[in-house]
Amino acid sequence: MSDPARDLKHMRRVAGGALLAVFTGMVVFRLLEAGHPALGYLRAFCEAATVGALADWFAVVALFRHPLGIPNPHTAILPNNKDRVAESLAEFVTSNFLTEEQLGPRLKELNYAEYLARWLRRNSEFLVTRATAYAPRILEGISDEEIATLLAERSRKLVGSVSLGPLLGGGLNALSQSGRDRQIFSSVLESTEDLILSHREFIESKIREEIPLPMDFLRGLPGFQRLEPVLDQIKDALASAVAKRTIEKVRDVLAEAQRDPRHPLQTTFASKLKVLIEDLKSSPQMADRMRGLQEAMIASTAIDDFARQAWGEVKAFLLQDCAAENSAVRARLREALKSLASHLEENAETQREINDFVGAHVLASILASRPMVRDLVVTTIQGWDGEEMATRLETMVGRDLQFIRLNGTIIGGLVGLTAHTVFTLIGR
Repeated sequence: MSDPARDLKHMRRVAGGALLAVFTGMVVFRLLEAGHPALGYLRAFCEAATVGALADWFAVVALFRHPLGIPNPHTAILPNNKDRVAESLAEFVTSNFLTEEQLGPRLKELNYAEYLARWLRRNSEFLVTRATAYAPRILEGISDEEIATLLAERSRKLVGSVSLGPLLGGGLNALSQSGRDRQIFSSVLESTEDLILSHREFIESKIREEIPLPMDFLRGLPGFQRLEPVLDQIKDALASAVAKRTIEKVRDVLAEAQRDPRHPLQTTFASKLKVLIEDLKSSPQMADRMRGLQEAMIASTAIDDFARQAWGEVKAFLLQDCAAENSAVRARLREALKSLASHLEENAETQREINDFVGAHVLASILASRPMVRDLVVTTIQGWDGEEMATRLETMVGRDLQFIRLNGTIIGGLVGLTAHTVFTLIGR
């Protein structure tokens, strides 16, 4: 990349060297012209070139400073008119560059969605790391009670807004049509079996109570006190045997019902399930019962307890996971960012929507900032002193202005040569 200050110095030397060369030629050819009249053409070229070079040197220098330090009128034009130059330059920039006509077509050509996708891919790890690093601070700063209250309110609204009967009916119907009703039936049977086995002692006690021994009559017989322990053992043995046999028979029936799709229990369950589904979908009585159930749920504190517990578990999980080396949240965020980047790259409709939205807002923002840009240009230039402004501007455009000096030297010389030739021809 070229250095403007160095290029300016180089072109100054070139233009100054050209001026020195034609001035020297003017003197030398003037001295030699008497003995060699043909040198008059070169002398005329050099004289006019010297005048042209000096005139253009004066004009170029007068833009930035006083030539030879002499404060001639209308010299040092830019430093002496700094404020007006600042206003004019600011107006020129804002009126010719920061316009909808200039910026609109260019901004519409930019694919902001693609830029965003590339940025997400390059910075996904940084975003994930920052997100998981700041997540604990954010979570600790959140009021648990406020979040639990918010979740409870939303849950109540959700519970109150749904038609619970048709919803449950549709779900059960979908399960039934997909064959999952047999799984439900099996689960019911398994739960029934578990319930019976876990309450074996309770069943035995109930059976023992029902064994028909006339205890009140026997108590009146002589020696009953010696027979009572034996009778109790007999009742216990009978109760255990009956309970064991009853439970085995029930388990056999349940197992058979699971194996045989045409078992009465299974067909009865299927028919009852169909009736239940239809009642859930259309029965006014069932709708009232479901509505009552919903209102009971809404009025209970169970939702508040559930919301409080759910938020506590979610918060604890997030705090623990974000601190873990193999964080699941970090992995999900990374996948989500990659998925978003892919979507932005591949979905033309999304790209169009984002590009239109961002392009319009970028253009509006730039146009709205025109007064600020104008003020920035004005205050920046006005903040320079005259010499600093002249130096900055000359550094930027001075190299090209030196070509004016070179052109003035050449054009002036050609004009002088042409005039000398014409007058020589006329004089003959």
